[in-house]
Amino acid sequence: MALPILGLLRYVWSAVKIYVLGFIALLRQIFQKHEVPELHLHTGKIAVVTGGTCGIGFHVSLGLVAKNVHVVMAGHDIQKGKEAITKIREIYPNAKVDYLHLDLASFTSIQNFVENIKARCSKIHILVNNAAIMLAPYKETEDDFESHFQVNYLGHLYLTQSLLGMLRASGTEEFYTRIINVSSIVHNIGSLDLQNFGKRYLSSILKIHEAPSTNKMCTHWLEYSPHAAYANSKLDIVLASWHLSEQLRREASPVTVNAVHPGVVNSSLYKHVHPAIKWLMDLLAKYTYKTPSEGADSILYLALSPSVERETGGYYDNCRKLKTCQLAYSDSVIEQMYILSTDMIQARVN
Repeated sequence: MALPILGLLRYVWSAVKIYVLGFIALLRQIFQKHEVPELHLHTGKIAVVTGGTCGIGFHVSLGLVAKNVHVVMAGHDIQKGKEAITKIREIYPNAKVDYLHLDLASFTSIQNFVENIKARCSKIHILVNNAAIMLAPYKETEDDFESHFQVNYLGHLYLTQSLLGMLRASGTEEFYTRIINVSSIVHNIGSLDLQNFGKRYLSSILKIHEAPSTNKMCTHWLEYSPHAAYANSKLDIVLASWHLSEQLRREASPVTVNAVHPGVVNSSLYKHVHPAIKWLMDLLAKYTYKTPSEGADSILYLALSPSVERETGGYYDNCRKLKTCQLAYSDSVIEQMYILSTDMIQARVN
């Protein structure tokens, strides 16, 4: 009996932490002036935006197009891609905007996307890793990883590593190539346990898969917290962003890497929130959350503003650089996490 109770307590505690931190972030957002960055035209630049067809990602794509950037929107829904292009061209008839299929839950899809983008573009100046899922029920990807881990973090890491050659070659002394990784304030309650970093995400969680069919869903629920999975994936993003930025800085590569919290934004990400609390969140969203357009502003700031030229390894919120819980981890621990992540990728794609 003790084990189910402990599992239930862990589940509830993870949920409480994420909602309390989210409410604190919302209060700060309400009393804080929203910063709208002043941006100039960037004709000739090419950007890739994952999840660029809807929500915050769509408004990032729209904002980039408004500054004469050629945008390639990446997403897993072809119909949404067509609709997004139509909407953008209704506003900017001469917009340079394309859509390419990308499913971050599949390394094969990522490989195909990279091949397609390399065939279409000779350079990439801006990479916005924006796509995400939040609080989704337990699901494994075709590569046998927990879905938050791969879609939010590992898939983006593989995409970035696969495009790194192009990104390096596209940077100049006047405009460093920019990689923007969309994280969240909830990374502060994420946890990193290197001993269990791999196995906690893989499909070989024996207690789930060896459970009798009649008890499988119960055991599954007690072993898995979507709240913890989401927060952990956002922590992984921040730590990997810092490590890659340091690696590129040592190499003197003209590439910057920064993470960003877009704010508490009214978007479809909240669709998996439990109905018992979703009604309250929907009410708050109507009056207090940022719009997706406002949520895009900090991302656009990092993508285009001259104020952050050559600034790298930072975490931003409302167009301002803030401290993160990255400081709680040693450089060696973060490096080990990054190496383990790369090893996981290579084990699947080789």
